[in-house]
Amino acid sequence: GALRRAPAPERVEGELPPEATLSVAARAATTPGGSDCAAQAQFSAAWAARMPEAFPVYPRGAVHEAAGTDAGQCRLRVVNFSTPVTVTDVLDFYYTRAMADGFVVQRIMQGPDSVLGGVRQGRSFMVFARSAAGGQTSVDLVTTGG
Repeated sequence: GALRRAPAPERVEGELPPEATLSVAARAATTPGGSDCAAQAQFSAAWAARMPEAFPVYPRGAVHEAAGTDAGQCRLRVVNFSTPVTVTDVLDFYYTRAMADGFVVQRIMQGPDSVLGGVRQGRSFMVFARSAAGGQTSVDLVTTGG
């Protein structure tokens, strides 16, 4: 289907409240179910190919680094990549995919990063996108859950 435009970023002063969608998504990415999944993650480009169907590496994305784990109850995927499209194009792509998959989504600006994230039934995702040299967009994509 057609791409949907991601919402304009919210302006946030200080820390997000704990009930904010991005706060919930960040906590899930850090310690879903109380486990320290990040400490169990292993680095390998193979994790980029194991991203959830709703959140693949952006088309024409060049993977720089990837990590993940399926240990215990952890289902964590982290990938850093660059792509020759704008930050807006990247965010619209992931927003469209998240909405099609039923996620509740929020967007903020955090320093130089445009952050898009969401939650749905024990799953979460976060996209950190920023302009990089040579007309590239640098992206960190984090997913947790099934």
